[in-house]
Amino acid sequence: MSEVRVSLALPPEAPLAELVQLAVEAENAGCYTVWVNDDRLQKDVFTVLAAIAQATGELRLGPGVTNPYSRHPALVATAVATLDELAGGRAVLGLGAGGTNHRALGVERRAPATALREAVMIVRGLLAGERVTLDGRIMHAHEAQLDFTPRRPDLPIYIGARGPKVLEMAGELADGIIVGNVASTQGWSYALDHVEGGCRRAERNPTDVALTAWVACAVSDDAAAAIDAVRPMVATSLTTSRPILSELGIQLPSGFATVMERHGWTPSRAAVHAAAAEVPVDLVRRFAIAGTAAECRAHVETLLDAVPRLSELAIIPFPVSRQRPIDVIRSFSQDVMPAVVDA
Repeated sequence: MSEVRVSLALPPEAPLAELVQLAVEAENAGCYTVWVNDDRLQKDVFTVLAAIAQATGELRLGPGVTNPYSRHPALVATAVATLDELAGGRAVLGLGAGGTNHRALGVERRAPATALREAVMIVRGLLAGERVTLDGRIMHAHEAQLDFTPRRPDLPIYIGARGPKVLEMAGELADGIIVGNVASTQGWSYALDHVEGGCRRAERNPTDVALTAWVACAVSDDAAAAIDAVRPMVATSLTTSRPILSELGIQLPSGFATVMERHGWTPSRAAVHAAAAEVPVDLVRRFAIAGTAAECRAHVETLLDAVPRLSELAIIPFPVSRQRPIDVIRSFSQDVMPAVVDA
């Protein structure tokens, strides 16, 4: 069984000092990367990452993921290159199509695979010190050039994806891929089929694309409470993944669909919390890793047996009862992963 690293997926919702402290504790617990969400109208992702960079020394740091609709790719390149300078070469860029803040910004999410392809071209060109002009289908840049020299022209770019076209594009262009909230072997088989198809089209070796699983996680002696803790996140994933559920071998529970229809299928907090109770346990485990340490260990073992190239598990910690987020990370790192890696 291959070695896999544990990372922290961090929604920037708590006070900034708490976010920084959690990142420091995650570094002390041996985490590999801190991926900070760029979601809704939460705290600014690059400000949070800068604060974490100044308090840590080893963690890789990056947005997981930002998007080229609400942030122009040239500004993304500026931000991530500045972060890389501040962090001493520890930055990594996560790009995706996003969508959760687009309505508030009046942004139209069009042709995500094309938008991301064009965004990667702009970002890579700017990081390489080039003067970039691109009149693409979605993205545009006219003689754009950074006014400073980036620390690394080859800063890693990961693509966050679940849809087939974006997965294929990631296989063609990305240094790595982040598959969000897919924790089943069937889900990963679907994802890898498309990633490897993109690799073949670009004549790339699939092993050149690093694989990161981004999953909600709850570890507790109370398995039922752990399942309940991640249910709203799973409800969100079911809602946003509707176009590909058939490829994942999933049929929406009728009760879940009824609740979401009442809410207009908007993945608001109110909607997903109301629909969460209609998600059965077996379906929760298709999207999240939750339960006792032994149950989580068995789940991860099954996933790594099916996807031996998986190199990073980025967990969103969901505390149960009196736990803190760092308790979930430590439990996952100490009680789940060592036994998996040693197996």
